[in-house]
Amino acid sequence: MGITVVDLADVAVDEESGDVRLTHLYFVYDVGTVINPLIHQGQIEGGIVQGQGYALIEELKVDDGHITTVTLGDYKLPNIADNVPLTTSLVQGKAGPGPFGAKSVAEAGISIVAPAVANAVYNATGVRITELPVTAEKVRSGLLYRHKA
Repeated sequence: MGITVVDLADVAVDEESGDVRLTHLYFVYDVGTVINPLIHQGQIEGGIVQGQGYALIEELKVDDGHITTVTLGDYKLPNIADNVPLTTSLVQGKAGPGPFGAKSVAEAGISIVAPAVANAVYNATGVRITELPVTAEKVRSGLLYRHKA
């Protein structure tokens, strides 16, 4: 039995450059019993930061089957400057399979930040990004195509 997670993202998009800035994230987690609130929230926030990287900056480039992103100088990771305001709401659903009815929370946020960001960009610009990360180049290209059509 897993948990249900809902994510909404607010973004600001520069329509000239295509630059996307994540401005706020809203998460709603269906949780069982929260045994340690501090660790629980820390797990949520850690997953979210990883999800932000996946959504906006982490890119493994491959050329003719060879990885060309070979150093951390080339492969960007999120850091403290990338953090955005976060609103987390916990909804106690059915008891989970863990001790005292707890449910796992760990990396639940990783996989849902990217679709939330991509949908927010689409809602702001009409440009649908289908490959991660959501970059200024992809958004700008979509904006230029949209204006030509």
